[in-house]
Amino acid sequence: MSSWTDWKVSDITWSIIVPLIVAFLIIIFPLELAPILLEIDPSYTLNAILVDGLGEAILTIGIPLFAGLIWNKFAGGAAGFIMGSIYALFANDSIVWGIAMGWYAPTGMHATDIANLGFVVSAMLIGYMAGSLNGGSYSFRRMLVSSLIAGVICGFFQLWTASLSITQMVQDPVYSGFLIMLPKLVYAVIIPIFVTVFGWFGISPKQMG
Repeated sequence: MSSWTDWKVSDITWSIIVPLIVAFLIIIFPLELAPILLEIDPSYTLNAILVDGLGEAILTIGIPLFAGLIWNKFAGGAAGFIMGSIYALFANDSIVWGIAMGWYAPTGMHATDIANLGFVVSAMLIGYMAGSLNGGSYSFRRMLVSSLIAGVICGFFQLWTASLSITQMVQDPVYSGFLIMLPKLVYAVIIPIFVTVFGWFGISPKQMG
């Protein structure tokens, strides 16, 4: 344990500079990526998935996957419950506010809409499944396969809950499935890379205590 006088250059690097760079990149990423994706896909589909859906992906996919892979299935499921609940509250508030402002037709959206529960359960599932399938391994291939399997299963699960929703109203299952599945597959590849790097530096709750 470090004393209050024990300061190193690495403390500044890893405690201030690196977190600031990561925070900066998280903000700049959607700003710079949006116009590029719009040129590639004028229909705005890729923007809807990778830019507008960045918050949803981080909360309901990225964090639960990371917790499940770097720690265990219970941490992944718990992280999914917490993050999924936060996003569900945000999504519910956004739709209700949009109805109040006249942006959406009043379709009866309320806190008990099945879509909200779908966000929570899907986030719990992806964290728990990935952690369970991975079994505490730091093998990149094992983590990658575990994440992809969990991502595909949870993608279909979320599409099913969306089809039952009175607000999401899935009219084209293929298009809706693409919107739901793509970010899960992208993060299923990205998160194992992060966990592998953390493993190189010995940063893991499994090695504490």
